[in-house]
Amino acid sequence: MTDHPLESIPGAEAFQRIRRNKLRRYPSPERDGDRLYPLASPAAKPSFSIQQTDTIFTIGSCFARNVESALIDNGLTVTSRELDLGPIGESLGFAANFYNKYSIHSVLNEIRWALEPETFPGEDIIYPVNNGEEYADLQLGMARLKYPLDEIMDFRQRFTGVMGRVLDADVIIITLGYVETWYDNKLGIYLNVSPPQPMVNAEPERFEFRVLSFQDVLEGLEEIYALLTKHRSKPLKMLLTVSPVPLLSTFRDMDVLVANAYSKSVQRAALEQFVLNREGVDYFPSYEFVTLSNPTVAWSRGDYRHVSPDLVARIMANVVQSYIESPAGQEKEDTLEALLASARMLDKLGDSEDLFKLYDANKDVFASSAEALALFGKRYVQARDFEPAFECFEAASKLEPATPNYLERLITLCRPLRSPDAAKNLLKEHEHRFPERRDFRDRINWF
Repeated sequence: MTDHPLESIPGAEAFQRIRRNKLRRYPSPERDGDRLYPLASPAAKPSFSIQQTDTIFTIGSCFARNVESALIDNGLTVTSRELDLGPIGESLGFAANFYNKYSIHSVLNEIRWALEPETFPGEDIIYPVNNGEEYADLQLGMARLKYPLDEIMDFRQRFTGVMGRVLDADVIIITLGYVETWYDNKLGIYLNVSPPQPMVNAEPERFEFRVLSFQDVLEGLEEIYALLTKHRSKPLKMLLTVSPVPLLSTFRDMDVLVANAYSKSVQRAALEQFVLNREGVDYFPSYEFVTLSNPTVAWSRGDYRHVSPDLVARIMANVVQSYIESPAGQEKEDTLEALLASARMLDKLGDSEDLFKLYDANKDVFASSAEALALFGKRYVQARDFEPAFECFEAASKLEPATPNYLERLITLCRPLRSPDAAKNLLKEHEHRFPERRDFRDRINWF
């Protein structure tokens, strides 16, 4: 038997390594439990840094769109989001969805066609549908394109032009999605989405459903890396991750839960092999952030598939903390948006203890947000700790004097604080600022 270990080092070095690794033990309730529950915090290990002036290109599954938005919110330039897809692109709504690439080969196709235009199949990748009355580009999605073919090709070339920005971007972020793919035997290419069933019925030998192996994924990553290093003049900095978004359904003859576990784990394993000892290429644990966190806050829309915007903000705050360099002399700090996202998730979980710890550690940041102050004030009221609750609502009311709710919470807090004189003064202020809300004032009759 031939051994093929992922890593092999002398035993003495292994023992030296564990003495340096403070994160080597799996968390438990007694030790580092807050690294896992309720909000997982897996640590990245950067091998490069990102400058505030760097341009970033992202490509991959739908989770890559979340990454783009978060990076833009952090003031970074994301060239893959600077879209100009012409009249067709404008007519189809949120054009960024066309940039969803669900498998490694879909990513590879677009990068190859952008960097080596002679390999582009041309009009052959535009499939007629609905008896030839419309077209579909199965590399972009299932949007029905009811336009002349020459206009569709113009749209396609514009799209490929945006893909070409991968050549000049300082940082490339790739998010792997699924390993369930479709292959066009006639063109010899993988598709990004499944062909419509009528198309498969019409040409049953043309299309194949394929499940990628570890080797398939690894070879796809190697080909992308080879293309980029061949054509780029800039040093290559790549950040790779696995999308936490699970399969919607499976074409395999098995439970979708089992199929999804294979899909994610085989890509995760391939990335581990790919990044090992490769300069300027890192894995970032977005997948672990989501799947190890409490599902109550991990998912939005109540569908167990779409990642909560608050958790995305938390993930990207970690990217910023880990990779993006601060101006000289300034310490890295979480942004208000990221801290508020964590606060909202802890509040949703009813975790007052960790919520108050977060507030105490970041009071100066939260002091600029009425939303945050009101959230903490509400939690202090529930804990029957009325003085800090009063302070929070008082600060929120000063930040947003036109919002009556904050002032009204202050007035109602005067009762448990036994402060009738303060209540009288605040009611006068309330009458001055919100004369139309007399019903509220009429209900205050306890002093």
